[in-house]
Amino acid sequence: MTGDRRPVPATPRPPTEPPPGGAGSAEARIVREASAESGTVLLTLTGSFGASTVSRLHEALTDARHERATYTVLDLARVTFGDSSFLHELLSAHFSHRNLLLVGPIPRQLHHLFLRTGTLRLFTVLPDRARIGLA
Repeated sequence: MTGDRRPVPATPRPPTEPPPGGAGSAEARIVREASAESGTVLLTLTGSFGASTVSRLHEALTDARHERATYTVLDLARVTFGDSSFLHELLSAHFSHRNLLLVGPIPRQLHHLFLRTGTLRLFTVLPDRARIGLA
């Protein structure tokens, strides 16, 4: 069998866009908000958290732990992406903080990450800020 061995021209591919919340998305930001509850540290996370940006979360959580906050509340509603390094930081906080609360609504990608890794059951997740008086 001696078929035609001429090179086949490459088919141009359409440009690909980065995945939502992945590379090219909003930079990771953490804002510490005032809380009406004494002993509560409220951190609002925004943007994409991966290996290159998760250190910001680590620093904010370390500060909260050193303050010996009764509750550490992470508002995840505006997180566009979180990878395994983000999950690792959340798991570390779960075991090192007295009471870690995650507030949503939890973005679809993060919810999927928690479900696929079997970690959702470890966290106390509240559907929104109103559930803890932080609306």
